[in-house]
Amino acid sequence: MEIKRKYFEKYLHSMAIEQIAREYSEKGYTISIDQNLGKYKADLIAKKENETIVIEVKSGKMTPEKKKAIKQLGDYVQKQGNYRFLVAIATPPKEKKLAIENIEELLFDYVLSNMPDELDELSTHTHIEEISDVDIDEIELSGNLNFVKGSGVVSVELQFGSDGDQDRNTGLKTSDKFPFVFELTLENKQEKLQIVDVKKFEVDTSSYD
Repeated sequence: MEIKRKYFEKYLHSMAIEQIAREYSEKGYTISIDQNLGKYKADLIAKKENETIVIEVKSGKMTPEKKKAIKQLGDYVQKQGNYRFLVAIATPPKEKKLAIENIEELLFDYVLSNMPDELDELSTHTHIEEISDVDIDEIELSGNLNFVKGSGVVSVELQFGSDGDQDRNTGLKTSDKFPFVFELTLENKQEKLQIVDVKKFEVDTSSYD
């Protein structure tokens, strides 16, 4: 029996909240789940001393309604003073087959220097935070060159408004993750792998539409 996506996403959302709650609890935070916050409801609120972190968990496709609700909650949280607002992206674990040492770091450096248009267009300022879940689908060796095809996930911070808007609490920052595919060539130079050519690097941001 194949599990339908809507049921999988429902329980993935619940499992992500449970995992986040455990992680923050182990750091000494007091946790509230499905907590009312003004006229809104947050997936999770973590409190410790004078710090309050409001966390929304995203799983599956971001609908316009959900996107609007997250923005409204984020705007409300930004006005509460010593509050932080985070959006956590729930993704299922993947079993890796082929591996290349430091591939995440190599891809991170590449994207940092070559911001994909798909990501740049999402916000006023898009910042690359992490490359993760890299799966290598194919490796072809030719002398000192490695032709590599695969996929991964890029985590970004989306800043809406200028830095001045952020200082005045009139802007908004959220985090998101998007899958990408790549085809590139690696060369071993002085016993260190380097990217020498990128044939394809495409980010799927359709979940943000």
